[in-house]
Amino acid sequence: MDTKKLVYIGFAFSHHKGTHAGYHHIKDYLQYDYVIDCESFVQKCQYRNSIFSRIWSFIMRKMFGYPIFPYYILKCILLGILHDNNVFHFIYTENTYVNFRRFIRKGNKIVCTIHQPVEWFVRYKWEKKLRSIDRIILVGESEIDQFRAITGKYNVVFIPHGIDTSFYCPKEISKKEKMLLTVGNWLRDYGFANQVYHRLLSEDSELYVVIVSSVSNKAFITPHERISFLSGISDEELHNLYIRSSVLYLPLIRYTANNSLLEAAACGCNIVISSDFPDNSYIPSDYLLLCPMDVDCVVDLIKRNYQYGFNTSLARYVDKHYSWETIGRDTKSLIMSL
Repeated sequence: MDTKKLVYIGFAFSHHKGTHAGYHHIKDYLQYDYVIDCESFVQKCQYRNSIFSRIWSFIMRKMFGYPIFPYYILKCILLGILHDNNVFHFIYTENTYVNFRRFIRKGNKIVCTIHQPVEWFVRYKWEKKLRSIDRIILVGESEIDQFRAITGKYNVVFIPHGIDTSFYCPKEISKKEKMLLTVGNWLRDYGFANQVYHRLLSEDSELYVVIVSSVSNKAFITPHERISFLSGISDEELHNLYIRSSVLYLPLIRYTANNSLLEAAACGCNIVISSDFPDNSYIPSDYLLLCPMDVDCVVDLIKRNYQYGFNTSLARYVDKHYSWETIGRDTKSLIMSL
């Protein structure tokens, strides 16, 4: 039998390129034998303009679930024919996974890391695909039982998302500012957050709000002289905001793994989260403040918890449990056990 080979199948999202964020960084900490980069495929999926390309996209979606032929899968098939002991790791399953098991030798294994909630897979009829995977890695802990119910096997495990704790860490400054910071795009409710911002601003003339998100979310924010909306800033600028802010506030439609939570926690931020679907897979409630999506509740919690020092115990906790070194080690241990 061949020596076990580890195969990376993935890419970097455009907003993660050249930054310290993104799950693709696992590639730097887990020594893969082969790297199959799907970036050009993902980019081409976004541009379907002519009538012919739309028709072709419709056909491809029916056959493979993607608007163009997933040509990178041919490399996977070739490796799976040549070798009998590959472990194929799809890091962004939702964007790249194709069931190619019937084309490869039986000794090969497939591992998929999943980032979307279970309802996404039900909505897009992924049940059969999920059952074709040998091991599923969730980056949140709360839905393990739902995914196991779909696969019919105990092959679903939780391994957290990682963070670059050598970059995101507390930094000595003279004084924090009375700044409320919100960061991120995915599963954020900026319509709700807008109500929170304006209530707080009307009650505190010293407070100012900084939002770091994609430009599309600016439409949800009512302009105010003490609200700043930033987009496309550097990691260094973002790190500086984490260090200076007195509270990081995250309005989450679903409280699950996200880069800003881990980045801020690694920097020792004081964190307030509002969500009707809490998931404490990552950070115990001792280290942050959590409440439902209720404006009065959120405003009261933020007002009572402006902090001008670092949450050093939280920063130490994140460094211990979620550094990429730790996540890479745990993921490799899982993969090699198959």
